Amino acid sequence: MAKIEKIAIIAYGDGGELGDFKVFADSLKKTPSKKYTKVLVQYVNRDTDFFKLIESVNHAKEKVAELHVFSHSIGAGIFLGYKDDSISRDRGRLIARKNKIDKKVTYNEAVATEIGAIQTDDFKVGAFVTKRSDYQKKFSSDAFIKIWGCNSGVSRWVYSDGGLIDPKDTSEVYYWRAFNERNTPKPSIAEAMAVFFNRKVYGASSGSSIEVYHKKRWKSSQKYKKQIGHWPSGRLPHRLVPDIGDYNEYLP
Repeated sequence: MAKIEKIAIIAYGDGGELGDFKVFADSLKKTPSKKYTKVLVQYVNRDTDFFKLIESVNHAKEKVAELHVFSHSIGAGIFLGYKDDSISRDRGRLIARKNKIDKKVTYNEAVATEIGAIQTDDFKVGAFVTKRSDYQKKFSSDAFIKIWGCNSGVSRWVYSDGGLIDPKDTSEVYYWRAFNERNTPKPSIAEAMAVFFNRKVYGASSGSSIEVYHKKRWKSSQKYKKQIGHWPSGRLPHRLVPDIGDYNEYLP
């Protein structure tokens, strides 16, 4: 039997105000490249593209030992398509259509609209659930997943519209609160992915900030700007670091 090669995958989504997440992915690539002959860096801003990336692994020849994801995130999901215009328009059209008939956006409608996100709800409903065992086969037995983003380890996330949680309050448009209708309390996205993929996952229990490697040490981008007089460029290694604590381990 031919030896199965271990590989690493680094997926990154839209960075928005944090800049191009490819800078972070390319910085990280140097580390797994010392262990694996194949390290794939791939931009994905749709949930289907993320799972297709995993599906593309030929597990008869290779298996994922490390999967890293750079994305804006909340406790209950990672938003690869952060601030994507087409998704924003889809939200607006859905809300307008429901308002026209004096109805609320439903849970299933909200889940179906968020095609740029991987939420804990996606592991309960939808097409991805039926392929769970297939996805698990793509990973080595000792593999891990790391979510480089804010709050990805925060459980019991509650969605709100304009800060409102009460589902009966009509002073704000009802959209995000629809996610609170089912599958609550919600695990963190790190916990949910650990169970779904049956592998350990690392996630942050707080917000995260940018650090750059400069003069043989890591420092915050704010400190770099204060010392040098301008924001760091993409030429310097970048990483995301939790503001409180570290990336915590979550087991299946």
